[in-house]
Amino acid sequence: MVTGLRTLAGIQLLALEFSRTSTAIELDIALWVAFVPGAAYPWRLVETKRSRTARLRQKQMLCFALLEEIQRAIEDRLAWATADEQFRAKHMTTPGGFPSVTGDWVPSRDFDLVFGSTRRLLREQMCATPSAQTVVLR
Repeated sequence: MVTGLRTLAGIQLLALEFSRTSTAIELDIALWVAFVPGAAYPWRLVETKRSRTARLRQKQMLCFALLEEIQRAIEDRLAWATADEQFRAKHMTTPGGFPSVTGDWVPSRDFDLVFGSTRRLLREQMCATPSAQTVVLR
């Protein structure tokens, strides 16, 4: 039992590490982990995200059969956060120190409008570990 609790705590720390990245903070995404003994898919990754348009919280629960699968899903998200931070650093660097302009000469206020789809595609490509079941929570 103690080993199981340590495993759960370790994987939750990994999820918390993602939740503390600048990407997760900017996009208001948080992860937490649960384990349901005896369930067909006992490992659960709950992702909470605030919708920018509706100001509502969206929650989904990804269900996994194996510890390795949920760990890989969290590691995917950590890798995506790192890649997203590098993308932002590359494109937000201001030439000559000009305020409010990105390195691509895009006004900073329009950064998400111009690069949002590229960033979403990056997430889709990198967060590729499939869950056995996904449940939308209300």
